[in-house]
Amino acid sequence: MKRFSMICSLVVMMVLFVGIVYSQEKETMPAEGPAVTAAAGPAAEAPAVKEISIYGEVQGVNAPANSMTVQYYDYDSDEEKTIEITTNKDTKIENASGMDRINKGDWVDVTYAVSEGKNLAKSVIVEKEETAEPMPMPPNVSAD
Repeated sequence: MKRFSMICSLVVMMVLFVGIVYSQEKETMPAEGPAVTAAAGPAAEAPAVKEISIYGEVQGVNAPANSMTVQYYDYDSDEEKTIEITTNKDTKIENASGMDRINKGDWVDVTYAVSEGKNLAKSVIVEKEETAEPMPMPPNVSAD
């Protein structure tokens, strides 16, 4: 009889423990996508601008039009692509004083957003190809 009451006590404790574990409220996960807020005004209605970063080689520059063509590797589609990037007065350009100082063959790191059908650069970091300086010749050492 002692054995039966011990087994019953264990079963009751296990049922209580399992009941406690499963009765706890599950953590709610936020829904995917942009958060919906009840804020008023035009700023609350404007969608967030998605910024895209690419790294590639300049294929051509049109300084009067403030644009350049960049060839880059798209990892999502696993292929080389070419894109036209436009700059404006708000674009931050590093390592060049302006579009007229960017040349074909330079490598650029561009962050841009699509605005009114154009790829408008937020920032352009130019990496100029460095020319190797000739190494000095070592002094002749005589074996005398």
